[in-house]
Amino acid sequence: MKNIDTLEWESRYYSLAIRVTTVITLAALLLTFLFMPRRFEVQPYQLRKAVETVMEALPPELEEIAEPPKVEKPQMPVAAETEAEVEAEAIETTTFTEIIKRPEETDIPVVPFWKVEVKPTPVNVPTPVYPELARQAGIEGQAVVQALVDTDGSIIDAKILKSSGNTSLDNEAVQAAMRATFTPAKQRDQAVRVWVSIPYRFTLQ
Repeated sequence: MKNIDTLEWESRYYSLAIRVTTVITLAALLLTFLFMPRRFEVQPYQLRKAVETVMEALPPELEEIAEPPKVEKPQMPVAAETEAEVEAEAIETTTFTEIIKRPEETDIPVVPFWKVEVKPTPVNVPTPVYPELARQAGIEGQAVVQALVDTDGSIIDAKILKSSGNTSLDNEAVQAAMRATFTPAKQRDQAVRVWVSIPYRFTLQ
């Protein structure tokens, strides 16, 4: 009988202890939230010892150094509103003087080709460049260039003797003739200048 009474009393005491403990815990949590400060203030860190700033004078050499010049930012282009602004800002037309190699005024005579005793012979006659526009248009032709052979065999002047009918073909023929070389012409064992004719044919293959 005693054992049964003891078990019942322990069971009741254990249940009562659990309830009391739960109530005490809830009450402690409630009091904690009630009395706990709602706002936390964080204090900034403060140095324990003040930091002193020491200023040193610059040497005279550094004080004399000038500051670099300021670089101005480039201005962005702005579209003109009227044609008058475009004409006002337009760059004037630049004219270029064409440089042409001309024979120097010397005592070297220019002898006609038929009268020269030792006639010049071609050493190198470059092929002219076919103009791309003329090639695309299917333009063909033949130009004859009159070139002046100097005493060293180089060409010092050239002009169109017979046109091909197309300006671009004629210009390329003249440029090719200026790069040609011949053996010097001689008259009485002296080198002379003489005009020669160089034909150029432009054909599409």
